[in-house]
Formats: sequence, structure tokens, C-alpha cells
Amino acid sequence: MKFKCNHKFLNFPVNQYASKKKLLFYHNEALVYDLDVALDYINPAYYMPVNIERFFGMEIEIKTEPEMLIDIHESDEKLVYPADMAYRPAFHFSANSGWINDPNGLFRYNGMYHLFFQYNPAGVVWDNMHWGHAASSDLLHWKELDCALYPDSSGTMFSGSAIVDAKNVTGLKSGSHDVILLFYTAAGGTSRLSQNTQFTQCLAYSTDGGKTFAKYSQNPILPHIFKSNRDPKVIYDKAIDRYIMALYLHEHTYALFTSDNLLQWTKLQEIILQEDTECPDFYPLPIDGNSNNIQWVFCGAADRYVTGIFGGAGFAPTSQEKQLHFGDSSYASQSWSNSSGYRRVRIAWNTFSIPGMPFNNCMTFPCEMELKQINDEIYLCSNPVSEIKNLYTSEFADQNITVKTEKKYAAVLNGKCFDIRMRIESATEFCFSFFGLNIQCSIQKNQLKCNNSTAPLWHRDGMTELRLLIDKTGVEIFIDKGQAYLSMGHLMDYNLNQFEILGGNLVIHQIKIARIANTI
Repeated sequence: MKFKCNHKFLNFPVNQYASKKKLLFYHNEALVYDLDVALDYINPAYYMPVNIERFFGMEIEIKTEPEMLIDIHESDEKLVYPADMAYRPAFHFSANSGWINDPNGLFRYNGMYHLFFQYNPAGVVWDNMHWGHAASSDLLHWKELDCALYPDSSGTMFSGSAIVDAKNVTGLKSGSHDVILLFYTAAGGTSRLSQNTQFTQCLAYSTDGGKTFAKYSQNPILPHIFKSNRDPKVIYDKAIDRYIMALYLHEHTYALFTSDNLLQWTKLQEIILQEDTECPDFYPLPIDGNSNNIQWVFCGAADRYVTGIFGGAGFAPTSQEKQLHFGDSSYASQSWSNSSGYRRVRIAWNTFSIPGMPFNNCMTFPCEMELKQINDEIYLCSNPVSEIKNLYTSEFADQNITVKTEKKYAAVLNGKCFDIRMRIESATEFCFSFFGLNIQCSIQKNQLKCNNSTAPLWHRDGMTELRLLIDKTGVEIFIDKGQAYLSMGHLMDYNLNQFEILGGNLVIHQIKIARIANTI
């Protein structure tokens, strides 16, 4: 099938239950792009718009394996899906169409937060890794933009990070804007176009404020080291005036590299997280808000972390490996660079699979990270960013309510999305439920259980503190001001719209229920 590319998108009819077909794009008999697509012209579930504007004016031939007839549907507009679809999250970012996973390349510039993410534009399962792109002025309302990175002969586009080169140490600046750098893994061998190549670390850059990105002509900036080495996280350390890259190597081993110019990198040390792999994040935080008492956090994709001291000689952990997330649907968290002061906001991939939609997965809600000293130990704590208050449409509060044995507290939830905070005194056990989800709390066992997940539960000063963010496809639970966190996937049953608390002789010292607006 040959055609001249005159439009921005190709709209492919897709059914995730159809067989995958390999689509090979040729120009002048050279392979320029390939996709795995569950094409279905007979029983399509929806159309997937794939951006092809970089081929504008070129004659493209598409071949398929196995062979089948192709009908080209070109358009200059992305297909728009209705915002009121049953399982479209209301205040968690999801792509208009396609599959998303790991957040990538997070930076803040000129008052805008930029979010990139692993993206399959041609289906609702993991495949064809690109970098999708969205931006927000408030971390709440996101505008999806065009793809930033496309697969090439070096590989598909795996995870990475971003930094604003305010000093122009790369020498790439060519206008009024600071250069914005995207560090990514070129996953060699994961596509037909990149067969027989290896995983390397590469660079793309923007000179127009993050609107468009060009790949660095001298890629890779870090050659292949070991097997599927990947996920570069880059940060600037003002104290030593150097740039640091954290990189996943293999099994439970990571490495730190340093650079003066963001282009040449020298290995500094290796770090092991015994219970984690992939997607490192590395950043400094003040302990209990004291800017004179700084420690660094090193964490992996499953939210195992250590804290310690970092200097020119390397990172020296001062804590044992701890766990922050205990749920079933959060992975590969990353934090924004270029925020003011020590503010550290992060987001993660919500892994819960959303059924029957032309998109799949979403992000967790942005959270602010803090280090707190509790009982002579340092803990990483996570709580929703304060901006969430701007989404409240109504608030209800109640306090000092005694719930006797075999009785219950009940409040009607008129809406679909909520921010609920509770302070409860109980000597034994209690549970609460909403929209068909049940959560059990045991004071004696110091644990909270939700579905098949169990988290530590603290009862300090006689109180248990909990916070719930409820959206259409899940709940995020914050325990004791964020010392433990669970992201749990669940399709809400809105027929069961009572928030109920049951237990033996407990006291609800305070409960606040805020209804959250739909940001779509």
C-alpha cells in the first residue's frame, strides 16, 4: 500500500482481541518506522490516531506481516473520544487514546509542568514505545500535546528524565529559551528498525521551551554497559556544582555517573536496592523542613528507598532499605526537576488496567515528598499536593462521633470523586467501605488491608490518621501523614454510595469529605 503523506495522523481501526500485525513503513525502499498493531477492519473497537507528520510530503509504502489489505485513513485531527466515558479517570491524568506507562522527563519551565510518559499510540497494551507529552500550569489540568520522541534505528524510546540546562553547559542554546534536555534509553533490538543493536542512553533537546525536540547528533551519550541498562535520571547538585545520573544496570544494581557538561559522563559508584529494580529517582530533601539538615533519597520503581549523604565522593546511605508504597497499582515514580527551593513533587504510573476504553492506564495523583524523623529514624513521606484544594466543589465535616459495637457511621457520597480525611480512635479493629470497596484496619496488628494488599498502620497519640483520594478506577490511601501509601485499582460501584465506618467502640474525632471536580 503506497500513499503520499499529506496529513498529520493515520487512524488505525483496532481491536485488542485481534491478532497483532507488524506494519512496516518504507520510504525509497528504506525502513523508516514500524509498529505492532491489532488491526481489525471487520470488528474495530475504536480508532487509534498515530502521528506521521514527520513524513509530510514523502511517499510512504506500508507492508504488513502477515499480509492483509490496508485502507489508509488520514486526518489532520486526533480522534476525540467522549470525556464522559464510564471509566475515564476524573482527576488523574490519562491519555486521550492509547497505552501509557512510566512517567518520563518531568521538568518545570516558565510556570508550566511538563509530563512525558511511555506511550503506545497504536494500541491499549504495552508496545511501540514512544514518549507522549502533556503540560499543566497547576498539576491538576493537563493538556495532551504531540508525541515528543519516536522510535528510530537506535531503538524504541524507553524511560528517562529531563533537566533544564540553565547554564548552557551543553552549548546547545540557540535562542532566548534555556535548553531543555531529555535523557532517554534507546532500547535497541526492541523493533524491526533497531534489530541487532543494544540498549544505550541518549539525549534529545529543545530550544523552543519544550514545544519540539531534536535528537542529539552524537548519541549515544552513554554507550551500552550491561544487558538492558536503562532509565537515566539526571539531577544537578548545587553543592558540588556537578550533574548526576542515576542509571539502572541489572538485577538489583544501579550506578551513579557524574558530568560537568551533561554530555560526557564518568562512573562514580554502584548502589544496590535488594528489593527493587528499574527506574531510579535521586534527589535531596530537608529533614522536617530544616534546610540546614539535608539528606538524599535513592529509590527504585517499586518504591523501596534508602536515605543518606551525598557529596563529591558519592552517596553514603545512612538508613536501611525501607518501603513507601504497599498497594497494587503504583510503579516507576519520578519527580519533577527545576521546582523552586526543595519542593519535590512526584508522580507514578497507575498500573491498573482500565477495561473497554480506547485508552489504558493513568497516572497517580501528584504528591509532595518530605523527609520526617520519626522515632529516631528518617522516613520518606508522600502526600497529595496542596493544589488539590482547587478541585473541591463542596466540603462536609463531622467530629467527635462515637460508634458503638455493631453500629456504624454512614455518610452519603453525592458524587464520584472525593478527598476524605479521618482521625479515628480505636483500641481494636474497624473497617470502612465505599463504592463496593472494603478496607480493614487492625490496631492490635498495626496493619491496614485492602483487597490483597497489606500496609503498616500506626496508632500514634491514640489516633489513626488516614486520607483517601477516590477516583473512578481506584483509590489512593495515605497513612499517618504519608509514611505509608497505597494506590489500589478498583472500578467504583456508584450504586453503593454510602461511606460507612464500622467498629467496636471507636471515636471518629474528625472526618472531612471534599467532593472533587472532574478536570477533563
